[in-house]
Amino acid sequence: MRDRPTLEKPSSSFLLSGWLIQIIEKFTKSSVSAEGVEYLSNNPTLFVVNHFTRMETALLPQALYKFNGQMVHSLADSSLFVGKFGSILESVGALPLNLPGRNEKIISELMRGTYNWVIYPEGAMVKNKKVLDKGRLSMQISDATARAPHTGAAMLALQTFLKKEDYKKAIIDNNETLISYYQETYSLHGPSDLSPLDLHIVPVNISYYPLRPGKNLLSSGAQLFFKDIPDFVEEELLVEGNIILEECDISISFGHTIDLRRFTKPYRRFFALLSPFISPAKRIDYLMGAMRHRLTNEFMLRVYSSLTINMDHLVATALRFVPAQGIKEADFKKVIYLAIINIKENKQRRVHQSLSEGVINLVSGERYGPYELIIKLVLNEQAATIENGQIMVHHEKFEMPYSFHRMRIESTVSVLANEFEVMTKYVKHIKRLIATSPKKLSLQVSAQVLKTDCCLFEDERMRSFDRLHTKSRDIGKPQHLAGKANQPGIILIHGFLASPKEMEALGQKLNELGYGVYLVRLSGHGTLSKEMRNCTVKGWLESVNRGYAVLSHYHQKVVVVGFSAGALLALIKGCANVDNIVGVVAINPALVLKQKSVFFSSLLDSWNNMLSSFSMETGTIKWVDNEPECSDSNYDRIYIAGLKQLLLLQDSCREHLERVILPLLVIQGSNDPTIDVDGAEEIIEKVLSNDKQLHSINTDHHVIVRGKRAEEVYRPLLDFIKKVTEPYY
Repeated sequence: MRDRPTLEKPSSSFLLSGWLIQIIEKFTKSSVSAEGVEYLSNNPTLFVVNHFTRMETALLPQALYKFNGQMVHSLADSSLFVGKFGSILESVGALPLNLPGRNEKIISELMRGTYNWVIYPEGAMVKNKKVLDKGRLSMQISDATARAPHTGAAMLALQTFLKKEDYKKAIIDNNETLISYYQETYSLHGPSDLSPLDLHIVPVNISYYPLRPGKNLLSSGAQLFFKDIPDFVEEELLVEGNIILEECDISISFGHTIDLRRFTKPYRRFFALLSPFISPAKRIDYLMGAMRHRLTNEFMLRVYSSLTINMDHLVATALRFVPAQGIKEADFKKVIYLAIINIKENKQRRVHQSLSEGVINLVSGERYGPYELIIKLVLNEQAATIENGQIMVHHEKFEMPYSFHRMRIESTVSVLANEFEVMTKYVKHIKRLIATSPKKLSLQVSAQVLKTDCCLFEDERMRSFDRLHTKSRDIGKPQHLAGKANQPGIILIHGFLASPKEMEALGQKLNELGYGVYLVRLSGHGTLSKEMRNCTVKGWLESVNRGYAVLSHYHQKVVVVGFSAGALLALIKGCANVDNIVGVVAINPALVLKQKSVFFSSLLDSWNNMLSSFSMETGTIKWVDNEPECSDSNYDRIYIAGLKQLLLLQDSCREHLERVILPLLVIQGSNDPTIDVDGAEEIIEKVLSNDKQLHSINTDHHVIVRGKRAEEVYRPLLDFIKKVTEPYY
């Protein structure tokens, strides 16, 4: 009886085992994601996969069914096929390595397209992920054995394609002997049994983040119930138990397909010239001998280069190139930041979320969780130490001959660096960055952050472009006004609904005195008002951090100045764990608003979201009209979602006030129509700064940073800047 087609409804046991992914995603903090699903097709497919954990043999078939709706066959250790467990393995598509006629069965199913197949060409788990030796593919599979990947998968793929072509030719030539051979050997009954589509090879990479071995429920339970657990079993429980039970992202990346017809074409043309002189069987043997190593190298390099790049890879790799005298951690972070930007700009590889939002924190004096997580592992494994801001790498830790079955738990950092080694272009770039002088690194970071900030503005502007309503580029774009290196840098942060234009006149006056100035553009601002629907407090803080990152790499000291909502962001930034911010200025800080109806914005936003979830637009109030003092730089609409973020910013600022210890100047208009002066007094009361001052200006306008009242702001601001920076210059 012929096997069931790949797309036929799977057995109940297969679906039962499919609970593996559901259990991982629903009952643990881990998740399973896939990239490159578009490379999966209806063609008969041989999936070639890297092998790092035992769980992959169960995980991948289920993932393929989840993402592509297809069952596959795979090979498993013959010793596992015993009793009921063996029956379960067979029901989910696994077959023993010692199955009689194994290769014929694989070729038959691929020729007919009844089942796709999963093969692990490495032939065993490569626990140290060391797959390159002097630029050549060579993997260690035990303490004593290192070798190139098996060519078995390539042989099976080539045999499938070539014998299928040969069978079709035999039918055309009416070669009864050859027809009988193929039909008996591969269970064929005629050309209609063959898949009309050619065989494809799809490389697959499975990676894990974060990879953190350690005690877990599985390892503890095993030690409780079993004595004298072999080292390799204990190691696998410590590693794989944590992957399943702890928070871990399992990334499955499907690489670019290899089309066997296209790959074999030049070889087939050459050997076609020999057809009159050799038998079909010999010709196939010669073709496979000529192609199998190249094909193996081709798909294995694609397997390894399909890696999902994460923070661990970059830090582990960079540590290998740190010189004996060490490197300042601040400079090391610059290297990691620039490496991330380079990888993203190339757009050739998928990057993990550990390299997405918030990477600006690496160069802006803020904490960045993914970086701290890998540094903690580095310190725990004693691969490096950090003293007085200097990273000293213990290179012998990377070079020690660890036991193959202990590598993943004794030198995880080395494993991570090994995994990334195949990304040769990025490795070379990281090596060059480590060798770059601190001054050049700073200049590169500043230039890159400014470029990124401008690109984010342009992307946002074009995303919502409206010829009649979008603000002009000159009004909305962030600006860096370069100053003298021996003068401080001044960050200017505009208010809610406004744009950098609001602070431009003030910035130009400061810049004329030699101060370096950065006019921050808060995300969602300076483009079109509907962009406020997508803004967040986190995004605003990252906008401020970009401004700080640009200035702090040009100037030794920085003063943070904010107006209205920007004043709240300035106060929060003033709490950063850096020593070059020397003062904070809050102008008309929007801590308390006079218009109390804004407190209904959260309720209204929830109402809008509820209606939208039912696809009901009628009844939603997404925005209200606004009459700004300065219509050229401010929006004429207030989106409810954005207003909700302003309230969240107020709450966040209050939480930070007791952490403000820097010199502080608060400038407040006495009759501000928008901001309640009680907010300024609350700030002065709660901050712990020894040097704090509330300066009042007699005005009934809110926007006092431009126009006639700007001079009254400028004088106390300039006095404050001189006071907090002169001792340093």
